Amino acid sequence: MYGRVKVLVTYSQSSEIVAMYNENKEASSTTETDSSGGTRTSAEENIKKEVIFTDENGSNVPATQTIINPKVEGVIVTAEGVNDANVKTNIIAAVEAVTGVPTHKIQVFSMN
Repeated sequence: MYGRVKVLVTYSQSSEIVAMYNENKEASSTTETDSSGGTRTSAEENIKKEVIFTDENGSNVPATQTIINPKVEGVIVTAEGVNDANVKTNIIAAVEAVTGVPTHKIQVFSMN
């Protein structure tokens, strides 16, 4: 018997898109000696980052290096037929397998 199911998933953060960059680094170092024999060294570093853009359908869009998906924190399932312990156990196992959420963060309730 199949029944209705509702699922609520909570996340710790939203997804994040990391853009690709061109990075230019310039470094310089200077050593000076004074009349009494002491030396002084100074260093300077300049970093310039620019987002890389691609052309998609006539508009410039930032090139994506990676997408960080949100972390699932918990899941609540309400479903018909979960009064049967085997069905409830199977639902918990399926949610755990798909999301990686530990079983203590998955709650399954009967839908009336």
